[in-house]
Amino acid sequence: MLNHLKNETNVAYSENGARAFATTKSAVLDFFAQGGALRYRDETEIISLFTKAFGENPLLAMKALFYFRDVRGGQGERNTFRTIVKYLANHHAQTMEKNIHLISFFGRWDDVYHLFGTQLESRAGELIKEQFKNDMNSETPSLLGKWLKSENASSYETKKLARKTREILGLTPKQYRKSLSSLRKKINIVESVMTERRWGEIEYDKLPSQAGLKYRQAFFRNDEERYRDFLSAVAKGEKKINVKDLFPYEIVRKIPSYDEVIHDRKYNIVFGHAENEEVLNTMWDNLPDYVNGAHENAISVIDTSGSMEGLPIEIALSIGIYHAERNNGLFKNHFISFSQKPQLIEMQGATFCEKVRNMSRTYWDSNTNIEAVFELILDTAIKHRVSDDEMVKKVYIVSDMEFDSATNMRKNNQLFRELRARFEEKNVPFPMLVFWNVNGRNAQFPMTMDDNGVQFVSGASPTIFTNLIRGNFMNPYDLMLDVLNDERYEQVTA
Repeated sequence: MLNHLKNETNVAYSENGARAFATTKSAVLDFFAQGGALRYRDETEIISLFTKAFGENPLLAMKALFYFRDVRGGQGERNTFRTIVKYLANHHAQTMEKNIHLISFFGRWDDVYHLFGTQLESRAGELIKEQFKNDMNSETPSLLGKWLKSENASSYETKKLARKTREILGLTPKQYRKSLSSLRKKINIVESVMTERRWGEIEYDKLPSQAGLKYRQAFFRNDEERYRDFLSAVAKGEKKINVKDLFPYEIVRKIPSYDEVIHDRKYNIVFGHAENEEVLNTMWDNLPDYVNGAHENAISVIDTSGSMEGLPIEIALSIGIYHAERNNGLFKNHFISFSQKPQLIEMQGATFCEKVRNMSRTYWDSNTNIEAVFELILDTAIKHRVSDDEMVKKVYIVSDMEFDSATNMRKNNQLFRELRARFEEKNVPFPMLVFWNVNGRNAQFPMTMDDNGVQFVSGASPTIFTNLIRGNFMNPYDLMLDVLNDERYEQVTA
């Protein structure tokens, strides 16, 4: 009786009226399905989502937390991680203290500052002091010096943290300032080299990913010949450009005229089209390939509705382009956008920037009619008697999951169970579904952990393609376990 009651009350609705579920039936899976997409969620809701997961399985919840922060193998989410870390330090201090040494490994040293003002402030101070001492005596220091706060900052809060850091280290203001300068010189922070106008000393193949993207204009303006030579060497395979820590959307949003494609507004171009595009094309072409030449009969379905305005549509579009280019299956170089009406978009152009600008944006910025996408696939399969070998086997739905309700729904049926039933009635195989959440605004889920042929992921990083492609997981919980039980997260404990 209890399970039946739970099932009967497990009902939620999208903002656009689609019947969904209030939970996947696993609090940890709920967190995993949305944890990479909580940038616009209230802090109390973020904490609630995590604490439910922690109550169900503390170890998996902690692994998920560090997976979402992981800047290399995970989703690189700062705010969600920092919000939860601060909560843990005050309410589960023992658990947080056991994992405190992992914060800088999966994230950055400035994440540790979010333990200040909590029960673990003194322990955080000890961690910083120990690393500071080691770095001052090392020729290959950590990045601590880069992220320690400076007392000459303009922000009051930054100055306050800097003063507290200096006091923890037992230094005078002058000693602290000189120590930071010494550490940053050993780290060879590019900002310091640029400030001192030592452009000829910049080793472009050793730049951090974000610095390479952020300062590309300055490199062209102040060191054009050397920078062009570097880009040419990368194109010839003679040198490498470091883009391993960039998200695809961070490159997409820098394209001149990109704003005209996505938001129908004129882009403010700061420097030449050709120079900018040369860098962006090079960066995009050298992104790590997590699809790894797979031959999936899979296609990405990208939500371009009005509710995706801003960062969500940038992430969704970048994932769609990334997958379309790198997948070698029947639908290579294609994806479907959906809003009022689905569009099959073919990537056309000689370069990445050209492909983005050549996309049609008809029917964008309207409603969220996912039903029309599956009706298009079903009707096409029936009309043209498409063989099993040619059918779409997997659909990556990259969206905020706020779908429209379907027409002619069976009573009390959830949206995607309804769509599956329509395929089954016509003896057409229903594709595997990957729900890729890029803006988890509300606690509602399109399906549950009981649904086979379904996966849940969230975030902006394509690293998860590795797990999605290599494994034949029966249900979303199995995929989650594959991600979180990776040896990379073995050190995480509860």
